[in-house]
Amino acid sequence: MEDFYENLVFSPEDVITFADGIPGFEDNKKFVIVRNENYAPFEWLVCVDGTKLRFAMLNPMIVYPEYAPNISRPQLDGLDLQHAEDILMYSFVTISALPSESTLNLMAPVIINTKKMVGRQIILENSDYSTREPVMRS
Repeated sequence: MEDFYENLVFSPEDVITFADGIPGFEDNKKFVIVRNENYAPFEWLVCVDGTKLRFAMLNPMIVYPEYAPNISRPQLDGLDLQHAEDILMYSFVTISALPSESTLNLMAPVIINTKKMVGRQIILENSDYSTREPVMRS
């Protein structure tokens, strides 16, 4: 797999700020999205604040078009969402050596405001979704 840290070029406008960090990685606040057509539809959320942290992610609607997380207004505080077209939603992916064992975390979607370049991973409450939904559905 390609090393996303070598020769990573981005502008300050590309940086997405996660004010609270990512759960478990609260000290890491600055990320960019890395897209590579060789790995589509997967994308990577790469930390740019001095660590080599990265998360594989995928738009969950590609695999689960019926995905409809119940997100409350307070959970969206700080994202300043005004228009639906300004929102990107991702789920983190656990990639396995066997593709059939790779999973999506539908319990904690990542919401990004593309106009304000701010994001948050939201942990759903009272949800039937899990942290290990299959990426490859049968």
